[in-house]
Amino acid sequence: MSYTEFIKIKNGVKAPAGFHYMPNGKLMSDADHIAMFGYIEKRVKNISVDTTDVSVFGENRSFSITTDVGAILSIEIYEGNNYYNFKNKLFENKSNRLEKVESNGTYNFSVKFPNNEGGSLKTYYLNIYAETAFNIKTKHADHIEAVFPDGTIDLNNSVGSKSNIVQKILYQDTVKQIKLSCVAPSLYLTSTSTVNGATSGSNRIVVDGQTLAGNPHLYAIGDKVTGTGIAASVHAIVTKINPDNDNANEFEISVADSATNDDTLTFTPPFNGMTPHYTESATGSFSSDNLASGKNTKLKFKITCTALSGRTFSVIKTPTIEDLCAVKLVTFGASANAIEGENTSSDTVFHRFPVTNIAGLREGMVLDPARSGTGANTTHKARISEYRTNVTIQEIVENKYYTDFKDVEIQDVYKPGVDPLHNDVSTIDRTGAVTAQAGNITFDTQQVDALKADSNVRIFGYGSENIEAITGAKVYLSDITLTPSQVSTVLESASSNSTTLVVAEAGNISVGMTVRGVGIDASAKNPTVVSKSVATGSANVVVSAAQTLESGQTIFFDGASNVITITGTLEIEKMAISDTVLYFDVERFLTAQ
Repeated sequence: MSYTEFIKIKNGVKAPAGFHYMPNGKLMSDADHIAMFGYIEKRVKNISVDTTDVSVFGENRSFSITTDVGAILSIEIYEGNNYYNFKNKLFENKSNRLEKVESNGTYNFSVKFPNNEGGSLKTYYLNIYAETAFNIKTKHADHIEAVFPDGTIDLNNSVGSKSNIVQKILYQDTVKQIKLSCVAPSLYLTSTSTVNGATSGSNRIVVDGQTLAGNPHLYAIGDKVTGTGIAASVHAIVTKINPDNDNANEFEISVADSATNDDTLTFTPPFNGMTPHYTESATGSFSSDNLASGKNTKLKFKITCTALSGRTFSVIKTPTIEDLCAVKLVTFGASANAIEGENTSSDTVFHRFPVTNIAGLREGMVLDPARSGTGANTTHKARISEYRTNVTIQEIVENKYYTDFKDVEIQDVYKPGVDPLHNDVSTIDRTGAVTAQAGNITFDTQQVDALKADSNVRIFGYGSENIEAITGAKVYLSDITLTPSQVSTVLESASSNSTTLVVAEAGNISVGMTVRGVGIDASAKNPTVVSKSVATGSANVVVSAAQTLESGQTIFFDGASNVITITGTLEIEKMAISDTVLYFDVERFLTAQ
């Protein structure tokens, strides 16, 4: 009898307020019954809530609550002072809730969220109340608390409650943007040095030295060299470094010229001036401005990559997700953090440095390889990596008649690539992801002491997992196509069995390109470009085989182009909660001449 739910209507007759019918038909006070027999307890077993961001464009979202049969619930959802009216499906500026509904074991409901375009971040609170009605007392499941990395309570991942309320939080953000651009991490920023010994009419030049021993920070093959006596129009390109293997500070250029002792030379990498590029230029980049945080989407994209006048691109391969990266800026601490046993005496170099924020960093990410700017004090081709050293010990081996020894290698020192070093998480975002935590990062290549205290040094994260670590968005690429624009020009004068062609515009022509057109002698194979007299404008272009051609004739150049169009599909799994920029590392799939 004590476990029978109250009967309020019997044979069509309603019991008086505060009374109910007993099985024998007699009336009994509700209060007396509860005092004598207690409550029938029902449980809320599980609250299934999709807590990903509500779409900025509005959406209908379904929710499900699993309970014992007969559990009594009230449901409330509000944002600020606006409460959801479950009848007219609108948020209204007055208190409202779904009052004391009975569950048959599963209670399903839905909420119609409005559009939030042009608004600000909205926070919706969903309260599930375990109610008591008549002699039914509903309770939530036993409380299991979840916490965020900073120690605050994670309501959405906690289970049950110590009270009659379980609260969940949903967010509805404004529209987000994703941008695809390009970056040339090591071959964009210029560098300078001074001539060590005058040269006259020579293609060999010696400078005062590399900035770091054995580290190609100062110049590289493909750099354009300019300075007093070496005009930009000459288009002098570094073709060899240490051509005789006897002087690392000597290089060879594509044309003979003169340089005075102590003249300052500027080395311009082949991708310098390209568009789009990192923060310098958005021209030709792709962006989509109407994305919802937390949502999945697929986007068709197009990037138009244009070389600086006088340069061209050649395609090495089709890029993959491993050639796409996100960039995180880090600030280094005031001094390096030497590892026990590490040899730091040579050039004062270290593997490990403290940084103000390790959030989003992972092993395998690449240290800024730029030869100037924020990469001026970084060593080329360095990655975040664990540090290990081993030692050899002798282990005793007991044999039947004698004792032997064998060498065993064991770990001596180990340091992870990214180490919080007992620093607490200081900031998280609304998803619980860590956004600020001091710590150490360790590199596979020792870095000079001058790196200490450098700020906004770029760390490049390549591939889907590293991009997600930095941005929060997981992305994939498919259907990638690279399309070079056709390069052509007009002959300004006729050529008669000559390897020199006078062209109207040489800016988009580079050494190695194949020449074709009406009248081009391709009896063996199409000729190639050997050199050009100036970087841009009217020029003499030398080709590999003599040609006889008419003035005004159009000729075509293949194998490279000043414009490469990159198209494909970007799939986003869970858009980030912030605007996101990703970069194709062009050095991985293009060469520039």
